[in-house]
Amino acid sequence: MNNKVGIFWFVENTLVYKTQNAIEVTRDRLGFVDSYLQHQVEWEENLIYEQFALNQHNTDYYNFPRGRVVFNFNLHTSFIYLDKRLFKKHILNDIKAKFSLANTSIKFFYRSSLYLLQ
Repeated sequence: MNNKVGIFWFVENTLVYKTQNAIEVTRDRLGFVDSYLQHQVEWEENLIYEQFALNQHNTDYYNFPRGRVVFNFNLHTSFIYLDKRLFKKHILNDIKAKFSLANTSIKFFYRSSLYLLQ
């Protein structure tokens, strides 16, 4: 199993993301694993967008559609939480590829107010 968990944004037609191997993250009692990564820290402190050749200095992390991937070992399922505007085939395929989700069941949640633009 090579599933990954982590966070992502979609900025200027680019998937900006950071992952961790799900197997390396501690499971909760229900079998869920989530990364320790935080959108605000990765955007504002670590300047993650620079790794993708994007110049987004002086922008806030919440100004771009974003999401998170978690995994449940008990269900062998990845859960993708995302802004509903990202629910497009080419974006979803990119997320699946970058998070190594080709051989896993996936459930999408796109109505989470946490990931809607503010």
